[in-house]
Order: sequence, then structure tokens, then C-alpha cells
Amino acid sequence: MSVRRSVIVCLFVMYAGNLLAQSESATARAGDHLRAFMTARRVPGLSIAVGRHGKVIWAEGFGVSDLDTGAAVTTQSVFPIGSTTKALTSLALGILVEKRKIDLDAEIQTYVSYFPRKEHPITIRQLAGHQSGIRDYDMAKGEYANTRQFDSVKDAVAVFKDDPLLFEPGTKFAYSAYNFVLLSAAIEKASGRDFLSFVTESVTKPIGLMETRALRAEDPPSKLVTCYTAGFFGKPEKASTINLSNKWAAGGFVSTPTEMVRLGNAILDGKLVKPATFTTLTTPQKLKNGADTGAGYAMGWRSGLWKEPGSGRELRVVHHGGTANGAMSFFMLIPEEGLTISLQSNLLFQPFSEFSQHAYAVAAMFLSDAQKQPE
Repeated sequence: MSVRRSVIVCLFVMYAGNLLAQSESATARAGDHLRAFMTARRVPGLSIAVGRHGKVIWAEGFGVSDLDTGAAVTTQSVFPIGSTTKALTSLALGILVEKRKIDLDAEIQTYVSYFPRKEHPITIRQLAGHQSGIRDYDMAKGEYANTRQFDSVKDAVAVFKDDPLLFEPGTKFAYSAYNFVLLSAAIEKASGRDFLSFVTESVTKPIGLMETRALRAEDPPSKLVTCYTAGFFGKPEKASTINLSNKWAAGGFVSTPTEMVRLGNAILDGKLVKPATFTTLTTPQKLKNGADTGAGYAMGWRSGLWKEPGSGRELRVVHHGGTANGAMSFFMLIPEEGLTISLQSNLLFQPFSEFSQHAYAVAAMFLSDAQKQPE
């Protein structure tokens, strides 16, 4: 071997070793951070994955998936992701927009004839941005903690279709799961498929996601975690079982952090929708009068600027969080850095912001180490 070649090989080995050490440093610090959080909040189990530039660079499970059996959380453990499901619905919508099968500014009755006209028209865009005026769950009637089986999206829409609007569409922002239930009815008509089949065929199957699917009572995933809610002094109490067939598109899916990161990587690589389409889906909507909603909500995604600790850089983050009955999830993408993070747990507690901040903390650790890498 020539001297020049030997030097090149040595430099390469040193560079690779340096990268590995830095990656391990971020991983170790993030792991310690999450363990401390779990101890403080009495979280039974938690799982995380981090992606960078199209690859999953870290995935790890912590704690237990079930307190009775003591079974460990692994990277294959499946968690309910709650409203993070809306990001999947958004991608299904974007695919139909690209195929010119759905018009964001068309009235909902263009696609859903069984939804009655209201005193004001409602567009697809307004539904996807929570500006329709359609109400949310009636908690007193048990609509959130639903135990009834709905055999179709049409049956789920029937729960709220005859109720009056809370406000003129486009004049206010009011988060409501029923916006996405009705949106899924439009997706069904535009695609010619039932909603769950279309999401599988257009979003999850093309990139090989096997565990990202609806949580059906009759077909639960074999590696589904046991879910808990924070009780007295934060003690985990087993959550009751609810039926999600009334809100597939709004909060009815399960996944793993690794699969969600693979989804995020595919998005950033333009493999599911074009970059311009994703920009449309993730640009916060404004009200009819041009004012910001204050919520940073686009169409199935929130978007805003985050100041990176240490460097002070302002980075655009697109994200969506979710709470299920006994679980929490947070999914975030930093397009400028090619970074994707998914954090999931089997404990539901309040406030949600305390949960999501730990994903940002992990992001800061990995970005900090990345900036130290040699050119």
C-alpha cells in the first residue's frame, strides 16, 4: 500500500470514528435525558427514533410496555398515535391534490353529498385547517370515549352532520376531530376507495410501513403496548379501551417511532408528495380577514420557527402531536436540517407541551453534535 493511500485510509478511519463518537454522544445524552423524564413523570414505557438525511440514525425503547408483565418496550413496540394520524390524512389529501382528483377550495358537497348544506359554505381547505365551524366531540355524550362500532365514515359523519356551525367558516380557528372525519369522506369519494384502504395503498404501503395502520378492535397489533393515564400523584392507571372507528382519519392510527421517522424521511425526500405540495400542506392558513390564527395550523400539520438552543438559529419545524386514551406521540420534521424525530409513550398526562418539549430537546442534542462534525 502506498504512503498516500495509507494516509487517506487513516484519515477516513479517524473521520468515521469521530462521527461515530459524536453520534454516540448525542445518543447517550438523549437517552439520559429521556430516562430522567420517565422517572419524574412515572412513564412506564417510551420509544424514540431519529432520522437524518434519509436514514434512521437512532431508535431505542425504554421502560416497559406493560406494568403487570414487565415486558420491555422495544423499537418494534406499537403505540396509539392519536391526532398525529392527521399528518397521514394530510398526505393522502396531498396525493389526491397532485392527481387533480380533489380541489382544496371546492365546497364539501362536491364530494360528500350526504353532508347537508349549512348557512355558509365549507371548503376542503377550511376542513383541513380547522376553520369550518364544525363542532368537536360532545364529551358528555361519550363521543371521545366511544365504545360503539361505526361501520363506515358515513355513519361517523352522521353523528354531527345536522348540527349548526359554531361560526362562519374562515373567520375563526377551532380544533375539531370532526373536521378530519368529514375530510376523510371527501377523500373516499375523490379516490374511489374507502379511507383506510386508500391510506394504506397511497401512503404506508409504498414505503413499506407495516405497523402504521388503524387500531381495529378486532385486529389489534401483536406488539401493542398497554396504555395508562396519570392518576393520583401521577401513578399510572390502566386506560379503558375505546373504539376508534368514529375517527379513523382524526386519531385512529397506531405506529412505531421508527416507522414514523421512515415516513418523515420519505416526505423530505419527496417520495410521497412533491416538495411544493408538502409546502402547501404545511404553510399555516390565515383567516378570511388575512389575520393569523395564532395556532400555526396548516392542513394536518402545525408549522413555526424554533430557536435552536446554543446557536440561536431559527429553524422551521413542521409537526403534529397526538394524545390517545393512555398514550402520547409527537412527530416533528426540520426540513432545513433533514431531521425527523418521533417520540411515543404509553402514558397520558397533562400538559401535552411538557411531552413535546422532550422531542425538541433531543433535536437540539443531535443538531449540536452535527455542527461539531469536521468539514
